[in-house]
Order: sequence, then structure tokens, then C-alpha cells
Amino acid sequence: MTPANSTRFLWLLISRGSIYALIGIVLFVFASTFTVQSGHIIGVLALTAGACGLAYSSLNQQADHNRLWGVLHGLSDVVFGVAIFIYADTTLRGFVDILGFWALMYAFLQSVQAMYAFFSGRGAMKADFTNRKVVHFASVAVAGLMAFDLIFRPVGRLESLGFVGVFPIALGALITIMALQMRTLTSQPG
Repeated sequence: MTPANSTRFLWLLISRGSIYALIGIVLFVFASTFTVQSGHIIGVLALTAGACGLAYSSLNQQADHNRLWGVLHGLSDVVFGVAIFIYADTTLRGFVDILGFWALMYAFLQSVQAMYAFFSGRGAMKADFTNRKVVHFASVAVAGLMAFDLIFRPVGRLESLGFVGVFPIALGALITIMALQMRTLTSQPG
């Protein structure tokens, strides 16, 4: 497989990372004035991020046995995007809980994916392998902190979701970094 073929669809992952950053920005903008419409915007963005992840995993024809993790991340985003859209009509606590469970699922999937990347990357170049481990660890940590903050958020702190916006922005940046690492990996001579 040529590097051009294996990187052709990386723009979908970069789009997914950008959409995560948009989710964080929306959380910042509507931090103190959450409405059903802002919840719907976040739900649609999560659904779109999931569609980008699924499209990348489906269209990328590289011989990658770990493509399953991209499919699972995409499905998780789609399912939680629909749930966020639906729960935006309920209480703020229900909406925050759905965001927290979405982050928890992301952290779980990313940690299992990191474990498989660790085992499959033993023959990779040491510097590149270390960089990938750092990005995977950072993704797990950011998603885990978001889940912890949202799920265990005291009722009195529900009025402001501003700080929570940091997490999707950081995840978006990490997704973009992973996509750029994948482009660098495939462009290196075999």
C-alpha cells in the first residue's frame, strides 16, 4: 500500500478532532446559559464526529486489524450524540450525566486501544512508539478526568459547564495529533 492511499482519508480524523474542539467551544459559550438548543447542537456535533470516525474506519482500506477501535469510537460518538440530543430536553443533570458517560466510554475504548497499540508496536521504532504511547495515555487521562468531573459533579456546580469545555478541546487536539502521527508513520520509508 502506498503512503498516499493510507493517508487519503486522514482528513476525516482531523475533522473529527475539529468537531470535538467545537463541542468544547459550544460548552464554553453556553456554560452559564444552557438551553435545549445548545444541547441539540452538542448532540449533532457528537453525531457528526461519530460519522467522521465511522467513515474513516470504513473507507480506509489499509490492512489494519485494529480498525475495529475506530469503528467502536465512531459508534460510541453516534450513540451518545443521539442520547445527548434526546437528553437535552430533560434536566441539566441528565444531560451532564450523558456527557460524563460518553467521556467514560471514550476513556475505556482509548485505554483498550492503547493496550493493543502497545502490544502491536513492540517492533516499531522506539521514538515513534513512545510518542504514540504518550498520546494514547493523554487521551485516556483527559477523557477520564472529564468523566470524573461530570459524573461526580456536585449539584450546585451544574450551573456552569465552562471548565468541562476544556476536555473536548483537548481530546480534539489529541485526535488531530494522532492523525498527524499516522500520516508521518505511513510516509516513512518501509
